[in-house]
Amino acid sequence: MRGKRVRTGVIIALLVLVPAIVVTIMYVQGMDKSALIPFSRNAQVDYVEQYTDKLNARNADIIFYKKDPIGPSNFKARRVNALNDLGLKLDQYNNPYHVLVLNDLDGGLNLTVSEIQAIIRLYDSGFRIIYLGTAKMSMLAEYGVISSVPKAGTKSVISFKKGTNGSFKADGFADDPISMPISDGLTDEEVIIYTMVMELAQKDIYWTN
Repeated sequence: MRGKRVRTGVIIALLVLVPAIVVTIMYVQGMDKSALIPFSRNAQVDYVEQYTDKLNARNADIIFYKKDPIGPSNFKARRVNALNDLGLKLDQYNNPYHVLVLNDLDGGLNLTVSEIQAIIRLYDSGFRIIYLGTAKMSMLAEYGVISSVPKAGTKSVISFKKGTNGSFKADGFADDPISMPISDGLTDEEVIIYTMVMELAQKDIYWTN
């Protein structure tokens, strides 16, 4: 009888302690309760595609330089091979926002001084500039595309003019895939680009001037 009471006491203690521990971990790590609820890959894909539709609805002209866009299947973006008027074809894209994505996650994106100067002109004209990678951070900072070199290991930065006298820069804005639930079956490059899409879809701060 005594052993039964002990077992009952242990079970009650566990029922009280386990939820308390879980809530504490969630509080410390800033996790959402929904993150603990598993859901199917198809549901995850649907979730990402819904947010991608929200990004598409912003009517932004998202341009990948020298690399084909990758991301969710409904992601609206294009590739250009030159940063001049002919290459950009801006007259064909009457959008309120233009976003230039420099996908350099493999470190293989070669940027000449003239290309950097073209990027600066686009930045000055109101383009959002997104750099994915680490190899060219110092060069972008040197030429003023970003205000400073982020801390070591940062793999993404977004930078754009904010108003007439300021600028906006967010280091690591697509580094943490917590906002992007799919990771299984994606390459490291796809994970950060999917995360970029989710961040741009969810946060109005990237679209305010």
